[in-house]
Amino acid sequence: GLDDRYWLPKLSEILGVKSKEALKHLQYEDYLKLECEVRYPWETNALRKLLKLTDPKATSEELQKERLEKTKQRQEAARLALEELKEMHKSRSYSKDALRQKEEALWQAMEIPKEYWAPPEKPLVDVLESIQKQLEQQESSVGRGENISDMEVLRRASGGLALQGIYRTSSLEDMLAKRDQLIRVPDGFKLAGPEQGSLLERKEFSSSAAEATFTKSMEQLGFSISVSAKAGFWGFNVEAGVGYSSSSRSENTHQSCSEQSYICTTKYQYIPLASCYFQKHQLCLSDVALRELQDIENLLSITQDADKPNMLRSRCASFFSRFGSHANQGPLHFGGIFWWKASTEGFRAEQREEMKRQASEALNCYIGASYSGFGASAAMHVDVSKSSSQASLEAKDGKNAYTAVQVYVTNTGGPSETDSLPQWKLGLVTNNTTWCVIDRGFQLIPVWDIILFNHSSDFKSVYQMSSSLRAAYEALTNHTVGTMFGEELVSAVEEARAFMEHVKAWEMTLDERKLLTLIEFKQSLNEKTKNHSVWINMCLTDKVLQEFLVNTVLFCKKSPPENITYIKSLLRCLLDPHIYSVKDFPRSSFIMQWIFQTEHMVPETPNVSEFEDLIKTLLQMKEYIQEATYAPETSASAIHEAKIKATLTASLAVYSLLQFLQERAQKDTELLVLLITTSTGYQVERSTFQYLLGCPEINFMINEMQAGHKDYLNLKDQDVYRAQAFLLLTGLTVTPKCKEVSPKQKNERLVFMEDHMKNLWSAEIKTLLEKHSALKDWAMLESDLHSFINGRLDDTCDDVKKRNIIKDMEDTFQRVEPSSQSKSKSDGSEPKANQAIANQEFLHLLRRLGLESHYPRKMGTEDFHIIYKTSSHDSQPSKDNELPFYFLQKLLTVDYRVRYLTCKDESN
Repeated sequence: GLDDRYWLPKLSEILGVKSKEALKHLQYEDYLKLECEVRYPWETNALRKLLKLTDPKATSEELQKERLEKTKQRQEAARLALEELKEMHKSRSYSKDALRQKEEALWQAMEIPKEYWAPPEKPLVDVLESIQKQLEQQESSVGRGENISDMEVLRRASGGLALQGIYRTSSLEDMLAKRDQLIRVPDGFKLAGPEQGSLLERKEFSSSAAEATFTKSMEQLGFSISVSAKAGFWGFNVEAGVGYSSSSRSENTHQSCSEQSYICTTKYQYIPLASCYFQKHQLCLSDVALRELQDIENLLSITQDADKPNMLRSRCASFFSRFGSHANQGPLHFGGIFWWKASTEGFRAEQREEMKRQASEALNCYIGASYSGFGASAAMHVDVSKSSSQASLEAKDGKNAYTAVQVYVTNTGGPSETDSLPQWKLGLVTNNTTWCVIDRGFQLIPVWDIILFNHSSDFKSVYQMSSSLRAAYEALTNHTVGTMFGEELVSAVEEARAFMEHVKAWEMTLDERKLLTLIEFKQSLNEKTKNHSVWINMCLTDKVLQEFLVNTVLFCKKSPPENITYIKSLLRCLLDPHIYSVKDFPRSSFIMQWIFQTEHMVPETPNVSEFEDLIKTLLQMKEYIQEATYAPETSASAIHEAKIKATLTASLAVYSLLQFLQERAQKDTELLVLLITTSTGYQVERSTFQYLLGCPEINFMINEMQAGHKDYLNLKDQDVYRAQAFLLLTGLTVTPKCKEVSPKQKNERLVFMEDHMKNLWSAEIKTLLEKHSALKDWAMLESDLHSFINGRLDDTCDDVKKRNIIKDMEDTFQRVEPSSQSKSKSDGSEPKANQAIANQEFLHLLRRLGLESHYPRKMGTEDFHIIYKTSSHDSQPSKDNELPFYFLQKLLTVDYRVRYLTCKDESN
C-alpha cells in the first residue's frame, strides 16, 4: 500500500535499491534511515512488513511460531540448494556464473553475510561438506526447542534481572551491581514483539577496564543506556568514567617507549526477540521487599525521635543496597548478544596503529571462522590456530618480534556450547529458556512512588513511609527528587530569595568571581539544610540565574577565555548533577553539552512559552534525528542515542509549554497539547514520553498540533461551544492511524477531559455531557459533537427539538374557540383574526392575500370545493383576485411549486 511514486525514489536515493530482489538484503539499520522519511504513522508498519521486520504488536507466542516456520523454510531452501550444487559438481557440466549464483543462493539461505561468503578459491567439496554438517546440526536442533511461558521468561531471563531494582546514584558501580528482586511478576503478564531490530555493532577500547565495564553495562543496564553518551542524562558516563580512570592509571606507567599498551576490537550481534513495558499500576513490590519496608515502618514507630534519622538512614541504605531505589519500566527487550573480540597488549607506542590494523584483521578472520569456516581466510602474516572458542594469532612486526593477538567468542544468552553464530542464533530463536535481558530501557520509577500508587493498604501511613524513603534517598545520594519545604528550611528559603534579588543586579558579563560567589552560597545552603533542595527549587529555577548561566556559556563560546577549562569546572560544580532535577530549565541541555564537550550537540531547547515554539522545537528534534541518521558511517547505536536525546528534549519542551499555559490559565490550549502528546506516549505524571520518539511520532505530533490548533482557534472565534466540542472530539479520536482508540480508552480520556476543564464547559456542552453520562454510546456522542462543530445545535438537543415541534404544531393548529356546528356558511365567513391565538406573521400573510374569510378554525368540504373550483379551472390564474386561491390550494397540498406561481393577464 505504499505510494510507489514517493517511496521508490527514496529507496533509490537513500539505500541504492533499484530492484525488488535487493529488498531482502536490507537490515534494521537501513529501516532506520527510511523511518525518517515516513509521512503517516501507518507507513511505519508498512515499511516493517516490506522489509520483513517483526510486528511489535504480535505476541511472543505468535512470533515464536512464525520464527520456527521461517527457520524450517530456510533450512529446506538451503537443503535444496545444497543438493543442486552437489549434482552440478558431480556432472561437471556447469558454467562458473551458474555455479556462483547457486552458491550465493545457498549462502543467503544459511543467513551468511556477504562479506563472509566462501571465496572462489576455496575447494567446493570442503564447502559442501561443511554446510552438510551444519544443516544436520540445525535440523536436529529445531526439534529440541524448548519454550516456557512469558511469566517464566520474565522470572528466569538473566536471573530475573527485569524484576531487580537499580540503585540510582552518580556512581556507575552502584548502577551495575546485582540486586535482589524488587518487584513481582505482574498478573496476566504478556510479552510483545521487539520494538528494535537486530544490530551488528563494532567498538574499540584502549584499556581492558573500559572494555570490561562496557560489556558489563550492556549485560546489567542494557543497550539503551550503554550506547547513550550521557546514559539518558542520568549524571554519569559509562565510557568516559572508565576511560578517565584507565587513562589516569596509565599515566604513571606510560613513560617510555617500552610502555605497556592495550587494544581491544569487538563486534557484537544484538538480537532482540521480545519486549515489554511495565505500566505504573502493574508494578507491585515483591513480598520480601514489602516485608523489609514494613519492618522499617514498625521500627520508626517505636524509635525515639532523636534516634529516628540515624536509624532510618541506616535501614534505608541497607534496603537500597539490597533491592535498589528504582524499578525499570522499560521498554525491556529479551534476546541475546553474540560477541567476537580480538585483543592485544604489550606493544610499543609506535606500533599502535599497526597493531590496531592487525587486531581488526584477526577479528574479521575469526568472525568468518565462527560461520563454520565459510569465510575464514588468513590475512597476510597471520597464522590462525583455532581451539574451541578461543584462538591465538601471532603477528610478526618489523623487528622480528612477535606480538600475540587473542581472539575469542562470548555470548549473552543463547546456547553456550557453540562458537558458531548460525548455530547459536538457532538455539536462541527456538528456545526462549536461553533468553537474557539485553535492554532495560530508560524509564525508571522510584520505590516511594510504587508504594503510593499500589501499596496504600500495606502501611499504617503510606504517605509518611513514602516521604521517609524519599528523604533517606536524598540524604544518601545528594539527589533531590521532590520539593521538601518544611519549617526547618524557612530561613534558607528566605536567604535564597534575598540572594536571587542580589543576582538581578549583576551585569550579564563573564566573571569567574560571580561563579565563585554562587558556589560559596550553594555550599552554605547545603550546610544549613543538609540537602540541595533549596538550591534546586529556589535558585536553579530562578529565570534570572538561568539567564546569567546561559549568557556565561554564550560569552565563552563567542570569545573563549584563556581559563576556559577553569570556567567549565566552576559551572560543573554549580550544576552537576543538580540541574537534572530542575523541571523548568529549558536551556539546561545547551549548558551541559558545552561543559562536557560532547561531539554531537543536542539542539538548543528554547524557552517554550507559545504553541508555535513547541512546533519549532519538535521540528528541530526531527532534523536532529535525521542528521544523526544520515551522517557518514553512522551506526544504529548512534541513531538510538540521538532518539534518546531528542525524546528528552521534546519532553522538556512539552513540559515547559504546559507550565506556561497553566500560569496563564489557558486550560483549553493546555488540554489540546495534552490530548495530542499523550496519544503519542507522553506521561503527565512523569513529564516524559513513555517510548523513544522517532521521525514518524514527531511528524504525527507536528501535523496534529498545527491542524488542531488552527481549527480550534477558528471555531472559538465563531462560538465557544463549537470549539469545546472540537476538543472533546479530538480527545476521543486522536491516535496514530495505525492504532485504534478502544471504548475503555475513550472512557478514560473523557473522564480526564471533564476533570481538566471542570466548570469551564459552556452550557451547551454541559447539557450534552449530561445527556450521555448514563449510557456511553460513543458513535452517538461523536455524531452529536460533529453537529456541534458544524453549528447545528438543534440536531443534538432533544429538549430543543421537542419545543420546536410543539411550537410548529401550535402555529399550524391555531388555538381559537371552536365555532358552533349550527352556524351558517355565511357566519363562518366572518373574520376570525380576533379569536385566534396564532402566529401574527401568518395572520398578516392571510390578510395580505385576502384569505381571512376562507381560513376558519375548521373547514368543511364546501370550503375545499370552492377553493378547488376557483383556483384550478385553469393551469394559471388570469386575474389578480384569483391568485390567492391558487396560492392557498398549493399551500394546503404542500406543493413546493407555489414558489414559482405567477399571474398571467391574457389581455396583456
